[in-house]
Amino acid sequence: MNNNKLVSAFLVTLCSGTVQAGELSEDIFLADLPTVLTASRIEQSPLDAPAPVTVIDRETILASGFTEVHDLLRLAPGFQVADWAGGGAVVANHGMGTGYPHSLLVMLDGRSVVNPVLGTVNWQDLPVRLEDIERIEVVRGPNQASYGAAAYNGVVNIITRSPGEDSGGVLVLSRGERGFADNYVRLGRRDEHFDWRISASDRSATPFRDLPRPGYYRRETNERQTLRTEFSYRPSLDQEINADFSLAQGTDLKGTSKSIDEPYHDRDVDNATFHIAWHKNYAPGSELLLRYFHYRQSDQERYVATVIIPPAIEVLADLSFKSRRDDLEFQQTHRFSDALQGVWGASLRRDRIDSSHYFYGKGVLQGTAWQVFGNLDWRFAPDWLLHLGGMVERHYNTETLSSPRVALNYMISPNQSLRVSAGSGYRAPNIVEFDANEIFPILTPLPPGYPHSLPGLISSGGIKPEQVDFRDFGYVARFKELGLQLDARVYAEDYSEVIWAPGGEFQNVPGTVRVKGGELAIDWTHAVLGRVRLSHAVIDIEGGEAEFGGDADYVSRSAPRHSTSLLWSKHLPWDLAASLGYYQVGDMAWLGDGNRQAAYERVDVKLAKRFGRPGSEDEIALTVQNANGRHLEFLGGNTANYTERQAFVTLRLGW
Repeated sequence: MNNNKLVSAFLVTLCSGTVQAGELSEDIFLADLPTVLTASRIEQSPLDAPAPVTVIDRETILASGFTEVHDLLRLAPGFQVADWAGGGAVVANHGMGTGYPHSLLVMLDGRSVVNPVLGTVNWQDLPVRLEDIERIEVVRGPNQASYGAAAYNGVVNIITRSPGEDSGGVLVLSRGERGFADNYVRLGRRDEHFDWRISASDRSATPFRDLPRPGYYRRETNERQTLRTEFSYRPSLDQEINADFSLAQGTDLKGTSKSIDEPYHDRDVDNATFHIAWHKNYAPGSELLLRYFHYRQSDQERYVATVIIPPAIEVLADLSFKSRRDDLEFQQTHRFSDALQGVWGASLRRDRIDSSHYFYGKGVLQGTAWQVFGNLDWRFAPDWLLHLGGMVERHYNTETLSSPRVALNYMISPNQSLRVSAGSGYRAPNIVEFDANEIFPILTPLPPGYPHSLPGLISSGGIKPEQVDFRDFGYVARFKELGLQLDARVYAEDYSEVIWAPGGEFQNVPGTVRVKGGELAIDWTHAVLGRVRLSHAVIDIEGGEAEFGGDADYVSRSAPRHSTSLLWSKHLPWDLAASLGYYQVGDMAWLGDGNRQAAYERVDVKLAKRFGRPGSEDEIALTVQNANGRHLEFLGGNTANYTERQAFVTLRLGW
């Protein structure tokens, strides 16, 4: 039986079962729309948010069958997600993504985990597992007014479960094809004044294989271990102190047997985070927050490559770097009245980067950045909400930047609202773009007159920040009686001073690239049919025909014209649960290290048997990812990295 027939038979079997309405909790139909924090730093309903927000809740995380954080963003309309052996997982929003995308702000509980060297996110290196996550809030557009220049094209805020939510223990074991293994354990306890939780994981996988068959040209094997400890102390009813410490370490085996310029080699990673925060609630809806965050990264990757100049020579590729970030932030949220509330604050950040490869001859680079921000929500009439927000900041490689935003929300009814917003913002050049002096030392003895090294990426400095001007019109609704949530919008975003590296030298490209499109997200829960999350995005990119030269056609095609995601989940008789994920991405092109690639479809299937006490997450499950067969997500140059089918069994036990 082929894969398509297997999936069809599976669906017919699931749909033949029936569930009485009484077997499902009524909470999901009667509950209010969940609040969001990330749009404006103010806790509010999505109906009142000044920006479009997708919430990926815990129920969705468990139903998806995904094992990595970045895969969950396939459920957010307008996002492009891929994996490739040359650089790891990549996530972009609204196109213009590269093998090392740097336009998204990714946060862990409100703290940036972006690599300060390249401005990217090493998704597999994050010191958090899906079991630790309560929800993910995704702002699907520029949000510099709340979080500054790093939030150039959106924000992904990974919000973990508080220690008090997980009293007891959990053990999760997964085993699957090609040596896939994922082990996770968590212990925690909740007391009157003090809560704690400790979790640890060990996982390994081979997402790409280097085989003697067409399309398999690189190998990647990942091994990761994480340790996370969290504490919460409440000395009084109006105060709370939170602290957490995380470690992530491991090794990647990378390279290919078919190429002399990137042979098999190891990449060793070692990351650590520490965070402590003090909260003081001094009135209803009003809070003081003071916190410190430390993030340290070490990436060791070194190998010898052969390059044909001619003659054939050996060069040292030492891509290693070390970085650390220290961030101190103060924030005050104040409710003046039922009609007026605001948040304001300031932060100070210090970065330190050490890499003789990327910054040859420049020693250790250090820099300080500061931010001052504020957002104000004013309900000046019963059905109207005005939002004013802005950020003023200074980076170590920019002048002072200001990013304003204004939004107006109109309540059509208590469960429907319209939103119109506009604003502008910047993306500060990352350290490589501003200071790069990449060198590959030549190891082969050469006659006099030959160079001693080969150059890589270079920057002459003086790179200006990228700028975006955006407009957005949205509709958000929650129909409790139907179990239905809707989120629709149209938008236009104009990007200028885009940073590009033709020939390996960074520069600002003149002209403007306009990205416009529409998004629709539907979340529907039915007592008999189950829950359906459906999203669709349409994206059109214009501009760059003259300014980007040979890459112009790639720019206009750097997002799929159409993309769709569907996640269906259902509780079945005999404590069974099933889910089906379908993801369709149109033809597109990845910039930078990427290339044009054809459209693809992906189908994921999960069948679980629940057991244990009512309401527990205990289960044994079979998950098949890419059940419809292998597909190509990222074509790096002329090197194909096919994502293959992956089947695994998971056992989850709680006590």
